[in-house]
Amino acid sequence: METLTNKTAVVLGASGSSNFGSVIARRLAKEGANVVVAARRREPLEALAEEIGGLAVACDVTEEAEIAGLFEAASAKYGNVDIAVNSAGILSGDPISELSAEKIRPTLEISFIGALLYFKHAAAAMQNGGSVITISSLTARIPGPQLAVYAGARAGIDYSIKVAALEYAEKKIRFNSIAAGLIQTDMTDGFFALDAIIDAHLNDTPAGRMGTVNDMAEAALFLADESRSGFINGQVLDLSGGQQMGHLPRF
Repeated sequence: METLTNKTAVVLGASGSSNFGSVIARRLAKEGANVVVAARRREPLEALAEEIGGLAVACDVTEEAEIAGLFEAASAKYGNVDIAVNSAGILSGDPISELSAEKIRPTLEISFIGALLYFKHAAAAMQNGGSVITISSLTARIPGPQLAVYAGARAGIDYSIKVAALEYAEKKIRFNSIAAGLIQTDMTDGFFALDAIIDAHLNDTPAGRMGTVNDMAEAALFLADESRSGFINGQVLDLSGGQQMGHLPRF
């Protein structure tokens, strides 16, 4: 059953061949939604939009005018926006001892400042309530070395969804986050070539397997659909097979 028929979803960060944004866009479209896909690179967006019968809009999340333009284009094409997913992000990994302001700023511009401005313009386009979803990370839940900037930005936006849920309560807009463990995508392919890294994750994951992009797509669909998750708001959904819990050593 297509539960998102006549709904419109905007998915930012959908220019990869196999990343969270593109897989989520396909899943929401399969469920009947009109889907607007956005990212900085237009060419792969156009191909994805053609595949799913949607609309492609180039958008750099570090430019507020482009975020505003994205939602203006979505509203002009389909009317009201009902779902907004932010999957934009970049990897950054430096020990604190080697950080500089120049190394810190790009991640904050995309993963914190851009994400907050995405909230602002997404909510402004939602006239009949809606669901705003941001993609976060297991690294914002449990610490790891060299991740102060990346994880700090993700943790900051995970807290901001709680504030947003309160501020937009009267508009009936829900804000939730998905904190993903290590999942193979265009951006993380390199990690999956290293058996030691994967084995270490598997040893600490009670589910006994690595997550997949399909797991992410189903989680996003769950949070996007009012009939499935309408009473969930201001929540961080852990998508890491239980790894987020940590545990005492196994004897």
